[in-house]
Amino acid sequence: MTVKTTLKAGLVGAALLLPLVAQAQDYPQRDIMHIMPWSAGGGTDTVMRSFLNFAEEPLGVGINTQNITGAQSGVGTMRLMRSRPDGYTIGSLTWDSVITVPQFDLVPGYDTANLSYIGSVTVHPTALVVRADSPWNTLGEFVEAAKATPGELTISNVGTGGVWHLPALDFADTAGIDVRHVPYPDGSGPQREALLNGETDAASLSVSAAYPAIASGDLRVLGVMADERSADVPDVPTFKEAGYDVVWGSFRLLAAPAGTPEDDIAALVSAFEQVFENPAFQELAEKTAMGPHWMGPEETTTYVARSQERAFALIGSLIEQGILEQ
Repeated sequence: MTVKTTLKAGLVGAALLLPLVAQAQDYPQRDIMHIMPWSAGGGTDTVMRSFLNFAEEPLGVGINTQNITGAQSGVGTMRLMRSRPDGYTIGSLTWDSVITVPQFDLVPGYDTANLSYIGSVTVHPTALVVRADSPWNTLGEFVEAAKATPGELTISNVGTGGVWHLPALDFADTAGIDVRHVPYPDGSGPQREALLNGETDAASLSVSAAYPAIASGDLRVLGVMADERSADVPDVPTFKEAGYDVVWGSFRLLAAPAGTPEDDIAALVSAFEQVFENPAFQELAEKTAMGPHWMGPEETTTYVARSQERAFALIGSLIEQGILEQ
């Protein structure tokens, strides 16, 4: 083969490689699928859809949300784990996704090692919420009523042993009260509606999940399980202030299937960081009590590991006491 022929072949080969190189550099080139493992209209669904709507501009493509519910977020998250790791499928995760589902083995074959964390969107404390027309204005009054009627008052959650159930169990144990815990596994949307309709007496959930009804005056927050008062409801005392040393919260994260190219993850991280710098997003977050809090991949991975360690210890203790069944 002559030098001229060899050179020509090399140029042709390079030309054939150019589209592949451009494709790698131009991610994303098409819309991204977002798996939401909770029901439409709930706190997590609403918050994450809003956040990702803002992310479409810096990414330059659409992000389409698909609700896949069941097993306290386990079904949707399992779908995420099994998706092609090509950067075009991401999913929202909550406390239950990384703690409840693996702890109680709710989905066979489920393993959080099959996830690649992109970052956090919110970190928020657990709150105890009642209807505005309820007779309780403080946590102390709720506790007194529970002690006067053991086993009658109800506190809702989104699944037994889950994100809002454990804090309510811890509160009941600390306060020495006997209440009934009512699960709404499809998410905080049905849970909130059940409270508004009078099906339950109180709800253990995030402020953002109930915020529209709080802002309208239909619901009232009795306390937040945090070390400090929430900026979203600054007039509401912490459980510690009320005499109950109970501190719990949750988070909303974004992840991709393990094995997703690092460059794709980096592009997503860059776009999501830009959302947090967007004044319009910050304004919306303040209006809706979203609890925005960004952490990158490494920090999120560490945060999840610490949360798992603490939660698994509490779950083990509650099982040993007979308060929670395995």
